[in-house]
Amino acid sequence: MDHMKKVGSSSCNDGVLLRMGLNDNKAGMQGLDKEKINKIIMEATKGSRFYENELKKDQQVNQRIEKMMQLKEKITTQQLLKAQLQVDKLVIELEQSRNLSSTIVHIDMDAFYAAVEMRDNPELKEKPIAVGSMSMLSTSNYHARRFGVRAAMPGFIAKKLCPHLTIVPLNFEKYGKVSKEVREILTEYDPNFMPMGLDEAYLNITEHLEERLNWPEDKRRFFFNTESTTEKDKDDINMSAKCNEGGYSSSPVLFEDNTPLMDDRPEQRDQSVENSIIFGTSAEEVVKEIRFRIEQKTQLTASAGIAPNTMLAKMCSDRNKPNGQCRIAPERQAVLDFLKDLPIRKVPGIGKVTEKMLKALGIVTCSELYQQRALLSLLFSESSWHNFLDISLGLGSTQLEKDGERKSMSTERTFSEINTAEDQYNLCRELCRDLAQELQKERLKGKTVTLKLKNVNFEVKTRASTVLSSVSTEEEIFAVAKDLLGMEIDSVAPHPLRIRLMGVRVSGFLSEEEKKYQQKSITSFLKSGKEIGFLKLQPGKSNQKYFTKNSEASPRGSFFDKKRAARQLNSENLPPNETVGGLSRGQQCTNPSQGTKRSGLTASQSVSKKAKSSNSKHTIETFFK
Repeated sequence: MDHMKKVGSSSCNDGVLLRMGLNDNKAGMQGLDKEKINKIIMEATKGSRFYENELKKDQQVNQRIEKMMQLKEKITTQQLLKAQLQVDKLVIELEQSRNLSSTIVHIDMDAFYAAVEMRDNPELKEKPIAVGSMSMLSTSNYHARRFGVRAAMPGFIAKKLCPHLTIVPLNFEKYGKVSKEVREILTEYDPNFMPMGLDEAYLNITEHLEERLNWPEDKRRFFFNTESTTEKDKDDINMSAKCNEGGYSSSPVLFEDNTPLMDDRPEQRDQSVENSIIFGTSAEEVVKEIRFRIEQKTQLTASAGIAPNTMLAKMCSDRNKPNGQCRIAPERQAVLDFLKDLPIRKVPGIGKVTEKMLKALGIVTCSELYQQRALLSLLFSESSWHNFLDISLGLGSTQLEKDGERKSMSTERTFSEINTAEDQYNLCRELCRDLAQELQKERLKGKTVTLKLKNVNFEVKTRASTVLSSVSTEEEIFAVAKDLLGMEIDSVAPHPLRIRLMGVRVSGFLSEEEKKYQQKSITSFLKSGKEIGFLKLQPGKSNQKYFTKNSEASPRGSFFDKKRAARQLNSENLPPNETVGGLSRGQQCTNPSQGTKRSGLTASQSVSKKAKSSNSKHTIETFFK
């Protein structure tokens, strides 16, 4: 009996370690003492809320695997043969549609946040550092990775792995400025490049390569920004990429780590031919040129992947990190050779849950994913096994999403525990403000707002609401998001909502046709004069009554709004007959499924003009500094 308990306990530990332990597929994590690192992680987390939540998640995955294996046992040989024929027929169709004509590049800045901090503070350069907080890390430099410290790891665990780790707080404003500098370079090679966050981007350089063939050398010549660049550095850059038998190539490192660089100012450059470099016309040369320009302008390095589609390019960029590049030749066999022994965890979109489920079926590499294609078609949903088949064949998108084709846009923050409604609403508004700025830059509007919360037990919940009119401004998004937040606060009342992560997402973007139709409808409406009559303001009189009346009629008014309004009015010694509070929670929300509207930032719409004015002047300090 004791033996069985030990086996069960060992199995649980193995499962949790698969979720929490060292992932040596990540750049900079190879060759580490996995057993030692995992032991430290286990000791640091056991008994914590984080550990308990990971254990619960692992148990849920185990239940899914158990059901999958039971289904597998029921599959007959005849069913498997029939599935094999159907899948192979699909393979033939997919092979006929294989597109090898595009040249897609994935640019990935190396340990971006950490690299920016090291650049701006040279004292950090030789130290293991991570960017984030004790609650959660966003990235780590390569010194820290040698201790097993990685992104998406709680800082308290990282400190156990590396006691002398320096944790630097996030500074998104600074990272955004550097990202803008990089994007200015990328747009010269593909005006329609697709950014993925601040530190990644996809480019289609097919057209650029055609144009480049006719460029004179002077147009492909770039000058070093410093005289201290060594001759070795220049030789390395001029070296041709060495191709191996697998059909893909890798480039040498552009610079030594200690190469000092100067600002990108022409007056500081040595404009002599000896201090310049001419890049060629091949795809490898173009990418070396891009990386060279990024480093000269920002003093930061980037890695890159070159391939016939986005999926392969992403995997290629990870092959020679940091500060390297890799290319898969646009040939079917070269693609299959690259994938043959590639671990499935290296594939974008395959996370730890999918990895564990596939491992239960004996699938570890991409080639094994292809070998088991028939079985997978019987065990997984159609969309899932189709995706597995595309991965095993090396098929991916060659079309980069344009602005109007984006499915969603979001922002989120991880932090130490926040358990007061006021702080939660302050943060929610800040996130809505940041998101609104990005949406308006891209001229996007969406109809669905989603709120994401992670509580102190590491449980993640999402609430979404779809509205009739599309939203894009801070006020519009916050009006919906605060309702969703209010519902979560209500759901745990009278206890406080204790959270450690909050995110806001807008999706359901309008298509170009919908935008045109909406604009046409608005124009027609304005011409009809109805809006002027409907919202006509009376000179010399306050229109507060109109808006108050309509606000009070709205079903979104909540107990929390009115209580907060009442408290604010009392604090300003306003007459009691101007207050709105005093109703019980049950009176305010008779139907719990409808939720309530809460706001920690504004008083109820019925508050007097004086109170509103006072409230609007209140400045909300930035939550994260």
